[in-house]
Amino acid sequence: TYTKDMRIRSVSGICHKDLGTVRMIYNALEENIMKLLSSADKNEDVSIRLFEGITLDSTFVPEETKVNNLTGKVITSTSKIKPKANITRNYRDKLTAYNK
Repeated sequence: TYTKDMRIRSVSGICHKDLGTVRMIYNALEENIMKLLSSADKNEDVSIRLFEGITLDSTFVPEETKVNNLTGKVITSTSKIKPKANITRNYRDKLTAYNK
């Protein structure tokens, strides 16, 4: 498992930038992604192309009222945001080829 700190250190070395700068950019990117994904609502879902071939989707699931089949009790679920990640087949193929 690669931790956040490990990725920051790796990028810092690759870009020859100090850890503080890379950490600040990483945290800003993470905050921006969370803000965008949480902005999904009943009128609009959100999709972020994180990298070429990797997308993060955020779908708003509205409040719903259901009846329990066993008890007959009415249950109301709260609205929520359902996140999902997608990796394209082309990206998977690139990963396989990258390792050869």
